[in-house]
Amino acid sequence: MIGQLAPAGLALSAVSYMEAYQGIGRGQDPAGDSAALQALVGIAPILPFSAVEARRCARIRESLRQQGRRIHSRALDLMIAATAIEHDRTLVTRNRHDYQDVPGLMLYDGRP
Repeated sequence: MIGQLAPAGLALSAVSYMEAYQGIGRGQDPAGDSAALQALVGIAPILPFSAVEARRCARIRESLRQQGRRIHSRALDLMIAATAIEHDRTLVTRNRHDYQDVPGLMLYDGRP
């Protein structure tokens, strides 16, 4: 999966990094998990969540709100989506459900 997307360049949103970092202490091998995350950051830079991404996220949230879609319980997902859109990246996820209604978002979940 990652091999197919690597030529376009891999990156990690700051929000995804935060979520992954939070999970390190929950696993059976925190040191190994931390090393794996740092190795990923070595090849996939962290994309910021700045004012530009925040404005994009606000527009996405308002659009979805006007359509009657849920937004509050997926605030972090929408921040990740906004980052991907702003940086013209394909979002790699196993959670297509929380992203499929985001306009302009390119998704890859490994399924045909």
